[in-house]
Amino acid sequence: MGEQETKGRNAPASRVWRLSGLALGAGAALCAGTVQAQSSDDAASNDMTAKTFAEKFQEQVVKGSEVHGRVGVYDFRRWHDTNQPYPGQPDTDDDFNTQGTNYGAQIGIQTGRIYGFSAGAEFVYSDSFYGDNDDNTKLNCNLACNGAISNITQGYLQFNAYGAQIRGGRQLLNTPLAGADQFTFLPRSFNGVSAVVRPLQMIKRLSYSPGDLAQGDATDQSEYGPQITQSRVADNQNYETDQYLPFAFGAKSMDMPEWQIFGAKIGRYEGRGNADEFVTDNRYFTDVDGFWSVGTTFRNVTEKGQIIGQYYHYRFQQTESADYGEIGYMAPIIGDAANGGWAPYIRAQVMAAYDADENRVPQGINSQIYGLKLGFNTAEFGFAVFGNFSPEHEGSFNDGQLLHPYTDLSGVLYTDTMNNGIQEFGPGWAAGARIDFTPTDNLAMYARYVRYQAKNGHYHDFYFNGGANNVITDDSFVGDEVNDQYSDAIGIGLTYDLGGIWKQLAGLKINDNLGITRYDEGAPNFYNNRVRVYYEF
Repeated sequence: MGEQETKGRNAPASRVWRLSGLALGAGAALCAGTVQAQSSDDAASNDMTAKTFAEKFQEQVVKGSEVHGRVGVYDFRRWHDTNQPYPGQPDTDDDFNTQGTNYGAQIGIQTGRIYGFSAGAEFVYSDSFYGDNDDNTKLNCNLACNGAISNITQGYLQFNAYGAQIRGGRQLLNTPLAGADQFTFLPRSFNGVSAVVRPLQMIKRLSYSPGDLAQGDATDQSEYGPQITQSRVADNQNYETDQYLPFAFGAKSMDMPEWQIFGAKIGRYEGRGNADEFVTDNRYFTDVDGFWSVGTTFRNVTEKGQIIGQYYHYRFQQTESADYGEIGYMAPIIGDAANGGWAPYIRAQVMAAYDADENRVPQGINSQIYGLKLGFNTAEFGFAVFGNFSPEHEGSFNDGQLLHPYTDLSGVLYTDTMNNGIQEFGPGWAAGARIDFTPTDNLAMYARYVRYQAKNGHYHDFYFNGGANNVITDDSFVGDEVNDQYSDAIGIGLTYDLGGIWKQLAGLKINDNLGITRYDEGAPNFYNNRVRVYYEF
């Protein structure tokens, strides 16, 4: 599991881990039907037409490019890694403590657009100052295992039209069951084609008359910006998803709801532990064909409150099918937003996995997880209570557990903590609470506690796979099964932007996240601490 990192309210919008690469193409037909924008200044319009392709490329693609990224040092330490030694494990005189101190960089570039086309790339490098990791455990390999990590995690070509984008190549996704899950320099990356359509934006665009486009009225200018060297085939919007769909305290009413339709076919991916190549594996099996996904997200803010919703379907080939859905409502602010006002909210979620490949999971998959979250936000403070429940289905894998082959599900389910999640434990329940505190734009803190019960627990034995036979059964676990196994998880996190001390240091951040897991039966407490010092731009 990875933690949700705390953020200041004015954190940069160009965060690398939130880049998603999406898109779908209503391509040529939309392009052909788009009316070219004309500047009200005929001289400027004629000047644009007279430019050569090289001049347009220089002005639009080169000057329109943006560079973003982070550089820094990470120190990760675990004591009794994954709660080992499990009761019953052979005595090896090993405390299962691991540590690593790494430096690295993650640099990305997004070019400007010409005739709707643009490109993006991202390079990641990481190496170790120090490591105590003789067994090459999963955590430290994510930092830098067996030498330095260097790879191109993004390299794509995309086409944008009003209300549509299609992207092909190496890219990051940020959907509930397929995501970057970035807590080191190296994110999980995907290779394939993804797409997004914004139907309401398309409809609004098509509602303009040629006269509106020629004049460039105030509404059109404020939404899309003046278009002089670019045609309206290429707008400047970023087509991103956000699997967490957070509420925005004090958000202004929207003129038009945000509605996106998403689709993707991914053939290969790069897990954080195999940094040198994109593979036809997932986290459980080798030799798979990737996955298909379709989904939709919706957000609207009115005087009556905020509404969010999302639904995604996945077909993880040679593994299982899965669905994720969520709805939420935040009431209007009660009181004065700047002086003690608060806004209550409610969210509900459901996840289901089924139709397992019988050759890979002979017992089959029959799993559902339901969740409910109640809370409130203020300008500086947030509080929530939440719970998840997963029913038993005897005879299926671990009597009702699911597989999540392309994500850690970090922070997706309401009871996820830095180390644990009900999706890892199998059927049972989890309940807890979280407090967030953001006293300034530069400082953000959180604390949370979650209690778990697993009907068929296996301590912290989450990292099983199909092995040489490419098959997963109940025998794939290492830790002994414990009926009605209880555990507790605590998480504490802090992020501080040093721009609060000296404005020239803005973007230089210190972050610390501590996770503790305790079991009732026998296993030692698991302590997991991650310190990051990095500059983000």
